[in-house]
Amino acid sequence: MDGDLFEVAGSRASARERMAQLLRVRSPHTSLPRSFYTDPEFFRLDMQAVFEARWIFAGLSCQIREPGDFFCFEIGETSVIVCRDRERHVRAFFNTCRHRGSIVVDQPCGHKSSFVCPYHHWTYDLGGRLVRAPNLDPAADKSQLGLRPVHIRDIAGLIYVCLADEAPDIEPLAAVLAPAAAPHALANGKVVHSVTLHERGNWKLVMENARECDHCQAGHPELMNTLLIFDFADPWSDPYIASFWQRCEAAGLPSVTRDGADFRVGRMPFKEGNLSITMDGQPAVARRLGDRPDPDIGSLRFTHYPSMFGHIHADYAIVVQMLPKSAEETTVTCHWVVHSEAVEGVDYDLERLVQVWRETNEQDRRLVERNQRGVRSVGYRPGPYAEASEHGVWTFVEWYARTMQEFAGPAACPAAAQ
Repeated sequence: MDGDLFEVAGSRASARERMAQLLRVRSPHTSLPRSFYTDPEFFRLDMQAVFEARWIFAGLSCQIREPGDFFCFEIGETSVIVCRDRERHVRAFFNTCRHRGSIVVDQPCGHKSSFVCPYHHWTYDLGGRLVRAPNLDPAADKSQLGLRPVHIRDIAGLIYVCLADEAPDIEPLAAVLAPAAAPHALANGKVVHSVTLHERGNWKLVMENARECDHCQAGHPELMNTLLIFDFADPWSDPYIASFWQRCEAAGLPSVTRDGADFRVGRMPFKEGNLSITMDGQPAVARRLGDRPDPDIGSLRFTHYPSMFGHIHADYAIVVQMLPKSAEETTVTCHWVVHSEAVEGVDYDLERLVQVWRETNEQDRRLVERNQRGVRSVGYRPGPYAEASEHGVWTFVEWYARTMQEFAGPAACPAAAQ
């Protein structure tokens, strides 16, 4: 049935109606029908219901340490400026001039005392206020012509934005992630390396791949030197993990895995004898993130749908952002963060620091692209998830299905069709 056009009221069904029908008849605990990974019209619905309506990971506050520091990024066709204003607050604005809509800032990052549109030189201060507009009618109210603000939230050094007029509640995530990440002081870190991959795969396949490690033994030999495989559905049942959690919690480190509607946060141990994710399992950075004296604190792992995941170790962190470009293209950016005073060549060797995750990210790119080629086939049919090892994939896909059911309307809900 997947790929069929449903007839509604004697005419060709809209993409929203087709999506609603597919969601209504979809079997739970299985992957999605082909159209969800390949159809440009379904992709546009994803952008409207998910990326233009929910909180999206933008970057790290340490990337904009000083007033005037900024970076830009794109959610679909919408460019956003993220900056630190003169009062040291983080701010976000739509990167479109209030005169005739031109892009204001072309550079991906940098430092500015103000934002000047190159088209007609309308000038905005770091708070987004219009301060200069040549030839503007004197009767015009400049106070109403500032850059349009974007909702923004800094959670323990991790910056999230929301494009919607009314942002959904982010407090459930903040209440769990902030105390868990705070001991690592990401805001006092620095990004020492970033890599962007352009993956030929739907954004959901990228997230699905990140939400399970069934593929790790064969797909990620470098990562498996240190990474512990556990029951994603029930990590509490593992005595090794339970003992680790008890020790970390007693030391003041929030560690027990907590799940929300769109996130998971938890601290996990490495394989015994390992202290970081490096080729030999030993720290890559002599200067630790935060002020924790014990290096044996595993890895704080966190995922937030739809756009990010991260691992924070005692010595460094990696934070990965996933942003869709089209139905079959996703941009994946990985940042490596170390202590702000760590010195390359003294406290760390960059190649040793990035090696494992660089290889892992490239391996994941190939896996996602292989998956995309397969689901594009007319022979593809959704398959079942393994309850334990693919629990993370299932929870993500069910979150996505619920989100799109709410967006698509009553026709997507099984009860409404009875």
